[in-house]
Amino acid sequence: MTETKPECSVCCEDYSIIQQISSLCGHDDVCSVCIKRHIEAELNSKGDVQVRCPKSRCSTELTYEDIRRLASKDLFERYDTLLLRAAIRKLPDFRWCKAQKCGSGQEHTTGDRLPIITCGACGAKSCFTHDVPWHSGLTCSQFNEQLQSEDFVANRAYHERHTKQCPSCYMSIEKNDGCDHMSCRCGYEFCWLCLGDYENIRTHGNHYHAPTCQYYAPYNSDDEYDDELDEYEEEEEEEEEEEEEEENLMELESESDEDDDFNEDDHYAIEFNDVIYFNKDSYYPINVSD
Repeated sequence: MTETKPECSVCCEDYSIIQQISSLCGHDDVCSVCIKRHIEAELNSKGDVQVRCPKSRCSTELTYEDIRRLASKDLFERYDTLLLRAAIRKLPDFRWCKAQKCGSGQEHTTGDRLPIITCGACGAKSCFTHDVPWHSGLTCSQFNEQLQSEDFVANRAYHERHTKQCPSCYMSIEKNDGCDHMSCRCGYEFCWLCLGDYENIRTHGNHYHAPTCQYYAPYNSDDEYDDELDEYEEEEEEEEEEEEEEENLMELESESDEDDDFNEDDHYAIEFNDVIYFNKDSYYPINVSD
C-alpha cells in the first residue's frame, strides 16, 4: 500500500510540508513555499511586523524565531529592518529626518526646549515639537496658531486623503490622478490601495495584492506555483553551494598551513603530471617526473 503524502492546506500540493509553523499554535500542514509567500505578502502589504499564522481563523502571531526559521534570507533581513524601525519609533525623543531622500533619524534630547533638529546625515532642519520640516519664520507658538486656522485644517484634511507613506522610506507621497501603481523617489514601487510591493506583483501575480484590494486575484495557477517552487529550491541550492565553498576554502587554508611547515625555503609548482622543484641554491629547475 502506497503511503499518502501530506498535502499543503493552502495550495493542496504534496510539496515540502513545514513540520511546525509556530510553537504557539502547532499548525503543521502548510508547505515551505506557501509560508514564505504568506510572510512576504504580510510584510509588503501591511508594512509592519505582525505576521500571523496563515491558517484561517488562527490569530497566532509568529515570533522572531519563527520568521527567521521560515523566511528566506532576504525576506528575514527586511523583517529585521521593519522590526528595528518599529522599535525606534517608540523612543520618545527619536525623530526621522523630513528630507525627501534622507531616510535617517536621530534622538533629540533637548526636546521642546530647543525644538530645532539638524539632521546629522544631510543637515536638513525639522521641528521636534510638531514633527514636520522646520517652520522658518515662525516660532512653535505661532505655528500652533496657524494649525488652528480653517485653511490649514482644510489643507491637512486634503493631505490625509491624498497622501500615503511609502512602505520603504516612510516619506509622504501624493496621488493626484492616474493609476494606482506608485513609484517613490527612493525607488520603491507599490500599490496605492493596499501598499503591496509591485516587484512581487509584477513577478508573481495579483495574489500579492492584499486580499481586501480591488486588484487582488486568488492564487490558482499550478504553473506559477511550480515557478515559485523552482525559485525556492534554487535559493536552497545556492545556500548549500555557498556553505560547501566555505568548507572547501577552510580545508585549503588548513592544507596551506601544513605545506608551510614542510620547508619555508623551498618552493614548488605542479604543472600537468610533472613536479618542478626549485631549490633556493639552484637557478635551474630540476625536473622530477613520475
